[in-house]
Amino acid sequence: MSAARPVVIKVGGGALAGGALEDLPDLLSAGHRVAVVHGGGVQLTRMLDALGIPTRFHAGLRVTDEATLDVAEIVLAGGVNKNLARWLTDLGVPSAGISGTDGPTLVVEPVADLGRVGKVVRVETQLIEALWNGGFVPVVAPLGVGPEGAYNVNADSAAADLAVGLGAGHLFLMTDVDGLLREGETVETIAPERCEDYVEHGLAAGGMVPKLRAAAEAARGGVEVRILNGNKKGPLAAAVAGERVGTLISEGVAACKQ
Repeated sequence: MSAARPVVIKVGGGALAGGALEDLPDLLSAGHRVAVVHGGGVQLTRMLDALGIPTRFHAGLRVTDEATLDVAEIVLAGGVNKNLARWLTDLGVPSAGISGTDGPTLVVEPVADLGRVGKVVRVETQLIEALWNGGFVPVVAPLGVGPEGAYNVNADSAAADLAVGLGAGHLFLMTDVDGLLREGETVETIAPERCEDYVEHGLAAGGMVPKLRAAAEAARGGVEVRILNGNKKGPLAAAVAGERVGTLISEGVAACKQ
């Protein structure tokens, strides 16, 4: 793994319950520039329920009206983001919590029929680079700036777009299993053009669907992607060491070998 190119790690909003990020100090000491993107859908739904605001999904993405967006900014750029940044700092990883609206870092266009949901069309890297130059790990909440202000962004897609925009060598998508599973076994490699096949044939479902689609997008942009288990210590270090861990999605994978 080349130290010259950045590393982007996407974690769920419940990342503090896992152990994978405990490998971060070793990555930093080896000279890797790291950016962390987090989700927070569970926490957002919990807060919306408490406020009596209905939650709706369309094609696997949260429909975000004005009221939902206000709560999303509070939850994602507030509690989830700052808790994760503080936890990393306590771990010995100096971190700064931002959202994609800061800078702005993630510039989006609206996604039809989803309200204030955006798709990233441009990544501005200046703020991330400034934080790196100051010795900080950026912790990025999945929000972006579009024609009407802030927009909610799918966290897996945000991580993929950020990885491509930063020229990252590697994107690690952390989940609660050991990668994409087929009949209980981890699929070791997937060519990006095959990712949608796994979705269409029902081999990927739920939260794995946006991960595979994001992985394919990043891989086509020149990033090597691995879906890893974030609930235990070790997979990041193993991936850095070149071990065959999790599910690899890369342009270098031959589709006929899957």
